[in-house]
Amino acid sequence: MIKRFFELQEKILGYYEDANLELLKKAYSFAANAHMNQMRATNEPYIIHPLAVAATLADMHLDEISIAAGLLHDIVEDTEYNIEEIRHQFGQEVSDIVWGVTKISKISEIDKEDAQAETLKKMIVAMTQDVRVILIKLADRLHNIRTLDVLPPEKQQRIARETLDIYAPIAYRLGMGKIKDELENVSFRYAFPDDYQRIHEQVEQKRVAAIARLSSVRDDIQRMLKRLAINGDIEYRIKREVSIYRKLVRQDISIDRVYDLVALRVITASVENCYALMGEIHQAWQHIPGRWRDFITNPKPNGYQSIHTTVLTPDGFKFEIQIRTREMHKVADEGIAAHWKYKQGIAFLDSDQRLQWFRDMIENHRHNPDPREFITLIKKDLKPNEIYVFTPKGKVINLPAGATAVDFAYAIHTEIGHRCRGAIVNEHLVPLRTELRSGDVVEILTGNAASPSVDWLKFVVSNRARRKIAAFVQKRELGVFEEKGRKIWARSLREYRRKHKLKLSESEIRERIARLNYPDPESLYRDLGSGRRVLDQRALRAIFPELRTKPPEAAVQKKVPQSSPAYRLVNVEGFQNIEISFARCCRPIKGEDILGYMTQKRGLVVHRRDCPNLRNTIPERLKQVDWNENREHWYPVRYDLLVQNKPGLLSSISQITAQANSNIGRLESETLSQGLSRIRITFEVRDIDQLRKIAKKFQKTRGVFSVTRKRPAEK
Repeated sequence: MIKRFFELQEKILGYYEDANLELLKKAYSFAANAHMNQMRATNEPYIIHPLAVAATLADMHLDEISIAAGLLHDIVEDTEYNIEEIRHQFGQEVSDIVWGVTKISKISEIDKEDAQAETLKKMIVAMTQDVRVILIKLADRLHNIRTLDVLPPEKQQRIARETLDIYAPIAYRLGMGKIKDELENVSFRYAFPDDYQRIHEQVEQKRVAAIARLSSVRDDIQRMLKRLAINGDIEYRIKREVSIYRKLVRQDISIDRVYDLVALRVITASVENCYALMGEIHQAWQHIPGRWRDFITNPKPNGYQSIHTTVLTPDGFKFEIQIRTREMHKVADEGIAAHWKYKQGIAFLDSDQRLQWFRDMIENHRHNPDPREFITLIKKDLKPNEIYVFTPKGKVINLPAGATAVDFAYAIHTEIGHRCRGAIVNEHLVPLRTELRSGDVVEILTGNAASPSVDWLKFVVSNRARRKIAAFVQKRELGVFEEKGRKIWARSLREYRRKHKLKLSESEIRERIARLNYPDPESLYRDLGSGRRVLDQRALRAIFPELRTKPPEAAVQKKVPQSSPAYRLVNVEGFQNIEISFARCCRPIKGEDILGYMTQKRGLVVHRRDCPNLRNTIPERLKQVDWNENREHWYPVRYDLLVQNKPGLLSSISQITAQANSNIGRLESETLSQGLSRIRITFEVRDIDQLRKIAKKFQKTRGVFSVTRKRPAEK
């Protein structure tokens, strides 16, 4: 065993020469002693398993804290030691990771046990708090899958199906293609042995001929690279059995119609090389319509980038070509782990958009009271079944499988979704409920009189569409409640005035309504109309205390300063009479995804969803907020530009903002070394679309090397 540990040390030193080897030696010794009398089902010493997990973490180039936690991950669950002992021996950070792994119990028979819903939620929440927890769980599952052959068949099937349902999709969502592929390949063989064998035999029948043809076209591509003076590596792949199975089931086709059964992958040095080679390939061979996908310009949500195109040679051979840079290839294999920087720590990964996807998923489903429905929806979200459709201008839109024209409309913009009345798919007019397929070109028809229907909730599949439709329908219902409540109020007020001979102006009545803790009469009307509030004598006496023999002593809630910008610019569902402000740490801009956080002193503070300050918040205080599309406002933003130190560049940057009708608040330049300068510019925009247009023009300006949006407080 000690030999394997020394090999682990050498692997770590290969990428991190300053690693704390003493910590690793201590963790190994502790784990070896704790598991001393335990054996694996393979009849090997148990310590083999923690060492294998640690080796996988080292393959990800994680730091010594993560690898020490990997060595210790089974201690609390499987030995006599508790988490306090781990904390005492190895410190808070290691023990927190080990405890996070320990809390995630086995997820078996998910659909049958309500308690498993909470377990799955716990696992996803734990990974969003510290991604190293799930990286260890994935490494743990990977080693367990590799040794499935020693287990009874029923246990093999249970673990394999669990892996296909939960662990492989999580690896996919984190962009970890290499681990995801192995988890799926092995699990599919055990979970669906008959299907695996049938497809495997069909693939083997085609393998030899396919590889021979790929060898020929590989030589053609090699000549193209030489003509373009591009250095590139070419490799081939045969589509995996599990991926073929999914495609056959999803599209109801035979294996002969799987056009990406075989593929060539070309890995180059730069994005420019990728597009140059793609142009050369499309000139040499006919490309199949609807089979060209640019994931470089429009990356998948898990960070995957590549160009995919399927071509047809003159002799009728169809095959797929994938073109990407070396960095993209690394990310495709390693995903979130490819961006691990041991000197920057876990905070570097916490801001990753892939983790934000999981946070959003939990937020979307956290109010679902039905555990079985929760499990079904979470598993549906995790599954990598996606389609890729196009706008008329060629922009790629990612949607979940089964998405309709309405899902597409809301993916473009909330207002497009609200006003959609029809769709044109591939130049044919279709109903809104039409299910889309990859490669479809979709145009949405809108109308000012159109509005969402509650029936749409029966066929839309994307969480965004469901959330926006539900919010609109609820808001429309509130309008009905408001009108009904207005009539109730007017009738009650007339009777009260007549009975008590009381005369008050409308402005005085509005002021009195505030005594019931309502910011405006409309809020009271909505509660009256919905039945949430009854206008009884007690309520009326609170409004008209002079009719009492003694004045009330109840405190009156402080009135909300409705003049604050945030109060007018965002909508908060289910809350009224609260103070609202924008977070100073991230300064959200209209159109960005936002989330509210309820504070004790400042009321509801609106943050960008990706704001790092939301990571350590209390989940129960997070509130759903949306932009008020009918309000306009100027939002301050700051950008730092790394540029070539040359005359006229500052003027060019200034002209870009002026031409975009943006107001510049501050513009300054700082000379750096090696002929570089840093331009700091603060300007105002109306929404995120205007900001993106300006930032894109910054990026295209000759002499600009990098464009970075900064938070106002950053140096």
